[in-house]
Amino acid sequence: MGILPAKNLFQIKQQAQEENKKILVLMHLEECPWCHFLIDEVIQPMTELTEYTDKLIIRQIEINAGLDMIDFKDVEIENNDFADRRSIDFYPTLLLFDAYGTQLERTIGVINKDYYWTELDKLLDKHHSRNL
Repeated sequence: MGILPAKNLFQIKQQAQEENKKILVLMHLEECPWCHFLIDEVIQPMTELTEYTDKLIIRQIEINAGLDMIDFKDVEIENNDFADRRSIDFYPTLLLFDAYGTQLERTIGVINKDYYWTELDKLLDKHHSRNL
């Protein structure tokens, strides 16, 4: 299926509320090798595993793509502006939101690719146990 773009976070937020899920958004750059690692080795496989898709809506935002999107408040903005408003300067960055668009977690970069899955699972499990 692939990682869908976060074109309309307002609608995604409504879907998350209806389905009782969290929202995981990957912020990335086309020219970033670690971003490609994360997409190919972690996020893409997550979109194919029900242990994640049962708990999460997974989307991506490519920075510097010059694309418009709708934010959580139903306001049209550019992808870059969404990143700027959240003070995102390093990539890849993963953002975990609750079903109302409140940011719960942020992970920046890939510190150890051998343990990335483990660390991400710990982060997701921490919030899954809190009213998912």
